[in-house]
Parts: sequence; C-alpha cells; structure tokens
Amino acid sequence: MDLLGSRYLSAQPFAEIRCIARTRRHTRCLNRVLALRKPHGTWRLTTLLPGRTPVLPAAEIAVYDLEHLAHAEQHRWRAQRCPTHALITEAADMVPEGWQIFDPLLHHQHIATRLPAGQARQRERA
Repeated sequence: MDLLGSRYLSAQPFAEIRCIARTRRHTRCLNRVLALRKPHGTWRLTTLLPGRTPVLPAAEIAVYDLEHLAHAEQHRWRAQRCPTHALITEAADMVPEGWQIFDPLLHHQHIATRLPAGQARQRERA
C-alpha cells in the first residue's frame, strides 16, 4: 500500500483492515478503515524499487495506492481509524497499528506482479 510517501505492508488485505480504536464499552471498534462514503485507493503497477537496480526477479509490483487522496484521509488510513473514530481524537487505541514498512527483500513472498482480477491498469505517475 502506498501511503504518505511510503510503502506499507498490512497484516491483512486492505478491505479487511479494522479500526484500532477502543469504544466506550472498552472493546475494539468493529468498523473497517475502508469506508463506502469515503474516497478509495486505486490499484496500480509500479516499480519495485524506484531508482535502484532490481535485485529480485520482479521489476514491478501491484500496490493499492492511496497517495492521490487528501492528506487528512491518508493520515486516517495510517492511524488505522474508521471515519467516526478519526474524528474522536480522545479515543484510545485498543491494539497497535498493523503496518510495517515494506521491504522487498524481507517481504518478497508478498510481491504481486499482477493487478487483482477486474482492476484496470493505472498509468504510472511521473
């Protein structure tokens, strides 16, 4: 996932990422970060290691790109909050965020060289 100028790896598929906020009942929020009424990311193929000679067989990687979203929306994704809990700044986190900075050498098993089925290829941004 491309977000706020970095590439991240999530513990689960982006559509299943849950809000990490603690509710008033002291349980984890059940809402997903991906919200129907919020702008969505787009799948695209991009270079695996921009500006570097590829050290892995794949030169391109499929990423879910959120960089075209408003800065505040990208921060909501990075904070792993649903739209409701993004507005409640005093809501504590129930669990840690589920992100890792993506390292193609360490996470090579997660490299997809094709877009998911039904996704049109997006042009690489200049």
